[in-house]
Amino acid sequence: MIRKTLYIALASLVLTAGCTKDFEELDRPKTASDQIDPSSLFTRSLVTGSGLSVGVWQWMHQISGSVYAQHFANIQTGPNFTSDNYEPRAWNVVWDWYYARSSFAPLHYNYHVINLSRELENPIKEAVARIWNVYMVQQVTDMYGDMPLSEAFVSIRPAFDSQKDIYLHLFKELDESINMIKQNQGFGFEGYGQADVLFQGNLNSWIRFANTMKLRLGLRASNTNEFSPEILPYLQAMEVGETMNNHQHTARIIPDPDGPTFHVKNPLTFVYGWHEVRLSKTMFDILDAHADPRLEVFAEPNVNGEFVGLPNGQPHSLLSELYTTYYRPNYCNIGQFFIQDNTPHFLLTYAEASFMKAEAAQRGFISGSAEEFYNEGIRASFEQFGIDSLELINEYLSGPAQFDPARALEQIWTQRWIALYPNGHEAWSLVRRTGYPEMMQPVYTFPGNEDMPRRKPFPDMESQYNAENYQRAVDRMGGDSQYTRVWWDGGN
Repeated sequence: MIRKTLYIALASLVLTAGCTKDFEELDRPKTASDQIDPSSLFTRSLVTGSGLSVGVWQWMHQISGSVYAQHFANIQTGPNFTSDNYEPRAWNVVWDWYYARSSFAPLHYNYHVINLSRELENPIKEAVARIWNVYMVQQVTDMYGDMPLSEAFVSIRPAFDSQKDIYLHLFKELDESINMIKQNQGFGFEGYGQADVLFQGNLNSWIRFANTMKLRLGLRASNTNEFSPEILPYLQAMEVGETMNNHQHTARIIPDPDGPTFHVKNPLTFVYGWHEVRLSKTMFDILDAHADPRLEVFAEPNVNGEFVGLPNGQPHSLLSELYTTYYRPNYCNIGQFFIQDNTPHFLLTYAEASFMKAEAAQRGFISGSAEEFYNEGIRASFEQFGIDSLELINEYLSGPAQFDPARALEQIWTQRWIALYPNGHEAWSLVRRTGYPEMMQPVYTFPGNEDMPRRKPFPDMESQYNAENYQRAVDRMGGDSQYTRVWWDGGN
């Protein structure tokens, strides 16, 4: 059911270009800026901002959300692989690669894309780039909390915006961008075309992506004081029919196996070959309890042909001693579906959209049947992972996963968590907000860090080189530890 999309050959070329030259050109006098087409920069922003690079993927998911939300359990013993044991530490890489490293950061590239689109007076290119910016900002702020936004790339030492203000700004950006596309579509403005490696220039898909992002952001903020007066109206005014409602609307990028750098290849292929993770026992137990056929897709059988989940937080002394003889052969590696050269890299799927609509309907935020959206989400998830047997799907929907109004939200959240695999970052945000599914206590955690982390501490460089603004943010948030709650995290 997965639609073939364009290989990111153009992204490969852009990623190998000299970054210094690009930015010297961008910083030249603005009187000549109308000669620059932002399309190539936008391609690069899409590829790096999607998290396709194995380096970004590891820090965003593998050694962060994926072990906190217990999709995976770690079996690597290196010094960077202690997140499964809740080691507290500053978290430089995601901040650096998304925002601070000008030669790579997609937020930096996209800042120029938006400005160039405005100088070219092209509302279509501007609106699409602004929607993409919302997605990337959400990735960063949900990991750290407050972050520079209004002064980002303008000031050397930018102020941090509060996460509350960031979220409110993102909703306005989505609404304005959707309206900008609708008002200017069909008037001859050039779009990104094939440079758009996410939707190949399909503006209808960008509108659906933007509306579905409203659902993701709205539900995340649904326990805040600001939700009812300031955020709920965005959801109530939204056309549910203009969200993702089939697999063709899914946001995904296809890796390029012939690309010249690892930044455009399938990250899970690398991780699988390095034998760094195994299926978490939490994921295994939930799939097993539901007799869920996705288990055989999510995981590769162990050396004995069995499916076995590993409890999170294994002590590194045991991992070091028994890695080859016990952990590596006896527990399940990533399933074959995910490690093919052209396995899609999923950002926001039809299945996730369906489960978000199910929750929103159940809580009265939008119209529609929560049960129907829930069943639709399960069907979509099965199909996404190559399970299209109607008999299997119907059997599952009438078994332990059958919709129960008395436990509706727990079921919706659990099924969304399953369907997100292996998007650990989003799964972690879901668990932080809802408490579902319940995480197992890791076998070993660093003393004083027994609970699941709620965020990542700011990078060291912010406290060193932007100290005043950093301190204001820390004071506003109430600290800079991994247990400082972000604005939308009301606790569970």
